[in-house]
Amino acid sequence: MTESLLDDLVLPGISDLLTDPKVLDATLSHSPYLNLLVRRFPQTLETANAHGFEAAFALALDKCSQALASPLDRDQVIASLRHAKGLGHLAIGLADLSGEWSVKQVTHAITQLADATCQAALWAAYSRAAEREWVAPREALEQTGLFAIAMGKMGAFELNYSSDVDLIMLFDPDRFEARSRSAKEAAVRITQDFTGIMETRDANGYVFRVDLRLRPDPSSNAVALSTETALNYYESYGQNWERMAHIKARPCAGDLEAGHAYLKELEPFVWRRHLDYWAIGDIHAIKRQIHSHKGMEDLNHAEFDVKLGVGGIREIEFFAQTQQLILGGREPELRVHRTDDALDVLVGMKIVDGAEARDLKRAYDILRAVEHRIQLRNDEQTHKLPEDGTVREAIAALSGYERDLERFDADLFRLRGRVHGIYSDLFGEEERLSGERGNLVFTGVDDDPGTLETIADMGFSEPSRVIETIRRWHRGGLPATRSARGRELLTNLTPRILGWMSEAAEPDAALARFSEFLTGLRSGVQVFALMLAEPAFARDLIVAMAQSPKLAKDLARQPALLDGMLSNQFRAPLSDDDENRVMAELTEAVKAEADFEDQLNAARRLHREEQLRIGYHVLRGRAPADVAGEAYTRLADACINLMAGSALDEVERRFGPWPAKWVVCGLGKLGGRELSATSDLDIMVIYDPGTPPPPDDLAPRFTQRLIAALSSPTEEGALYEVDMRLRPSGMAGPVAVKLTSFKRYYEAEAWTWEFMALTRLRVIAGDAELADRVRQIQCASLATRSSLPELRDDIANMRRRLFKERPPKSIWDVKDAEGGLVDVEFIVQQEMLLKADDMPSLVSANTEVAIDRLHAAQLLSDEEADVLKRGYQLQLNIQQAVRIASETGFDPDASSQGRKTWLAGVLGKASFEVLKDDLIAAQAGIAAVRLQKIGPLATDS
Repeated sequence: MTESLLDDLVLPGISDLLTDPKVLDATLSHSPYLNLLVRRFPQTLETANAHGFEAAFALALDKCSQALASPLDRDQVIASLRHAKGLGHLAIGLADLSGEWSVKQVTHAITQLADATCQAALWAAYSRAAEREWVAPREALEQTGLFAIAMGKMGAFELNYSSDVDLIMLFDPDRFEARSRSAKEAAVRITQDFTGIMETRDANGYVFRVDLRLRPDPSSNAVALSTETALNYYESYGQNWERMAHIKARPCAGDLEAGHAYLKELEPFVWRRHLDYWAIGDIHAIKRQIHSHKGMEDLNHAEFDVKLGVGGIREIEFFAQTQQLILGGREPELRVHRTDDALDVLVGMKIVDGAEARDLKRAYDILRAVEHRIQLRNDEQTHKLPEDGTVREAIAALSGYERDLERFDADLFRLRGRVHGIYSDLFGEEERLSGERGNLVFTGVDDDPGTLETIADMGFSEPSRVIETIRRWHRGGLPATRSARGRELLTNLTPRILGWMSEAAEPDAALARFSEFLTGLRSGVQVFALMLAEPAFARDLIVAMAQSPKLAKDLARQPALLDGMLSNQFRAPLSDDDENRVMAELTEAVKAEADFEDQLNAARRLHREEQLRIGYHVLRGRAPADVAGEAYTRLADACINLMAGSALDEVERRFGPWPAKWVVCGLGKLGGRELSATSDLDIMVIYDPGTPPPPDDLAPRFTQRLIAALSSPTEEGALYEVDMRLRPSGMAGPVAVKLTSFKRYYEAEAWTWEFMALTRLRVIAGDAELADRVRQIQCASLATRSSLPELRDDIANMRRRLFKERPPKSIWDVKDAEGGLVDVEFIVQQEMLLKADDMPSLVSANTEVAIDRLHAAQLLSDEEADVLKRGYQLQLNIQQAVRIASETGFDPDASSQGRKTWLAGVLGKASFEVLKDDLIAAQAGIAAVRLQKIGPLATDS
C-alpha cells in the first residue's frame, strides 16, 4: 500500500464569517454575487445567524413549494423559483465559505434546490398544457408519465453553483395521455415551456440553465422522446461514453415511478455483464483521449481549468467511471452515482489503493471547493482559475488563504501533481489516443477546450466543426458505424486519422474526403481493422484522399479495393510493369467466367483495381504523364481486346458463326497512348466481310455488343465512355466500317480534320492481316493529303474556329489554352501531314514520338522540338494530376494554398508560383512556334 501524500492538505474555511461584520464585509468584497444576494435577501443572513444554515436553506425550498402549489399562476411560479434560487445560493454559499458545510453537503444542497425547481417548473408547464387540453389533467405530476432524467453532476447530487442541469426528457406512452396533440408534440411543447420557465432571464435573473443535449442523437431527435424511442436508440447505437454518462442517471422530476422503471429497463445497456475486447478497449480509449502525458510543465501554468485541466476534476471522475463501466456489470455495488462513493467501493474491492483513493477524494473536495469559489465571485459559468493576480488573490481569499496567494498556488500545484500522477498510471501501458499535441476528446456534448486547441494546432480551420463531424460518425447513423464494434474501432482510429490529415496539405479537405468515404461505406469493421493493422498504408491513403474526391467515392463504393492496395504489385512503380501483365491478368479473370454478364463484371473488377493503382501513383507524384498514360492505355487495350472477344462469343452464340475479319482501332488519346483517368475511348471498328460476304452481316451487332461491354453499367459499374464519332461520316455513318468504305471515304470524302485524326489511328485488337491492310490504307490516305494546296489554310482555320468555339478559362485549361496541348497536336499533325507522301515514317500516333521524328528529320529545330516536348510534358503532367484529383478541373482562385502546394509537389516544383511561371513560359514558347508554323489565333495581334 502506498503512502497518502495529501492528508495534510485542507482548504480552510473563513472563521467568524457570520459573527464578525468585518470578516463578512471583507469576504463579500471578493464576491460581488454574494454581496448582491445579501442586500436582496437579508432574512437569509438573519435566519442563518439565529437558526443555522439548514434553516436558511429551508427558506429556498419553501419558495419552491409555493410555486408547486400554484402551477397555473405563471407569474408567481416564475418569481418564486427565481427567489428560491437566490435564497438557496446565499444560504449554501455562506455555509460553504464558512467551512460549516462539507463539499458533499454543498453539492447535495445545490442539487436538491435544482430538483425542487425542476419539479415546480415541470408541473407548471404540464398544468398549462392540460388547461389547453393538449394532455389529460392530473392531480399530481407523479401521475403523468412524463419525467426528467438527471444526468452528470445533477444525477450524482454534485452540482456546482453555475452548473447547467443536464436532463433527458422522456414520456412513457402507456402512462402519458395526450388529447388534442400527439403524445410526442405535447411532450415537446411541455418541455419547451419548462425550459423557458427555468432559464428565461428577467429582472430577478434565471433559475437554472437547462441542457438537453445528452438525449439520444440530439442533432436528429426532438427535445422530448418516448421511452421506446430512447431504449431502441441505446440498444442499437448507444456508445460507451453514453453508458458512462448514465452511471449517474436518476429521475429527478415528474413521474418518478415511470422514470425508475425506464432506468431499470436500460440497465443491460449501462451495466453490461460481459464486455468483449473491443468494448473494453473503447472504454479505455475514452480515458486515453485525454493527453495524460502532455507533461508536468502544464502544472506550473498559473491559469488552470479546475474541471478540465491537467490534474483537475475530470481526471478524478474518469479514473472512477471507466472502472465502474468495465466492472459494474458484474459488481452491482459499483453502480453508485457519486465519485467519492465509487472510489470507496473500488478500494473495498481491492482494485484501487486505499491511499491513492484517499488522496483523490481529498483532491476532489478541494478542487470542487475552488471551483465553487470561482463561480461565487460573479455567478459565472466558468471553471478557470485565471492568471490575473488580483482575481487569483480574491479566489484564494474566498478559499481561506487571505493574503497568502503563494501558499494557495503551491498547495494546488502539489494536489494537481498527485492527481495527474495517479491518473496517468491508469491503463499506463496502453497507447494513448490523444496524440502528441494535446487532448482529442469527442465524448459528451460540450467541446473540450483542450481538444479545440489541439485540432486548431493540427491545421484545421474550424475545430468545432471537426468535433461535430466526428461525433456524427459515432452516433451510429452511418452504415459503417451501426455496429458497436465498428464504433469502437473507429474510436481507436480517430486520433491517428486526424494526425494523418494534419500531415496533408489540406487537413479540412482530407476530413471532408474521409467523411464522404465513411458515409459511403456499407460496413466499417473490416476497413477500420485494416487501417489499424496497416498504419503506414492508412496514412498514405488519407493523404491521397485529401487530393482526390473521386478516390474517396470509389473506395466507399468498393471498399474491397483496399485489400488490393496492400499488395506489393500495387506499390510497385508503374515503370517496372511487365507490358503483358495486365492483359494476362484480365484474360485469366474473364476466361474464368462462362456467362457474358459475368465476364463483364470480372473485367470491371480488375479494371477498377488497376485504375485505382495508376491514379494513386499519379496522386502521390510517383508516375509522370508519359508513364501514367502508357499504364492507362495498356489497361484500355487489354479491356478492348478481352471485351471484343467476349462480344464476338456472345454474338456467335446467339446468331451463329461470323467469318468476317475485324479490327478495333483507337484514335485520339487512346491511339496516342496518352490516356488519363477520365479519358473516353475514341474507337473505330473496321471489318472485311470476305468474298462472297455472308448473308447476315453481324458487324453492327458485334460493334454494338462491344460498345455495351465497354460502357454499359453492370452491378460492378462501367469500364469507359465510348466515342465513335471519329469513324467515317461520324454519327451519320454505319457503326462498323467496311474496309472498302474506309478506303473510299479517305480517298474522296474526308475533311482535313479527319486526316489529322487519322494520324493517331492505332490498331488495338483483331485480325493481324487485316490490321496490316488498315495501316497501309492509313499511310496511303495520309500521303494523298500532303499535296493538298489548301492544307495549311484548312488547319489554321480549324485552329482559329476551335479557339473561338472553345475558349480557355485560364492558363490552367491546359488542353485549350494558347500554347496548350491542342496547339502542340495541331503543329505536329500538320507537319506530319505535309510530309506524309515522301516521309511516311514520320507519322506516329504518339505526340512526343512524333516530335522526336520531326526533329530528327530537321522539320523542327532543336529549340522548337525542345519547347514543344517540354511544354507538352509539363501540361500533360498537370492534366493527369488534375483529372485524378478533381472532377471539375483546377481553378487557382477557388483552390486553397494546400491544393496548390500539392500540385506543385506532384510536378516536382519548389512552389506553386514556380509551377505557374514555368507553365506561362511553356505556353508562350509553344504559342510562338504555333504562330510561326500555323498562324495567329483570333486574339493574336
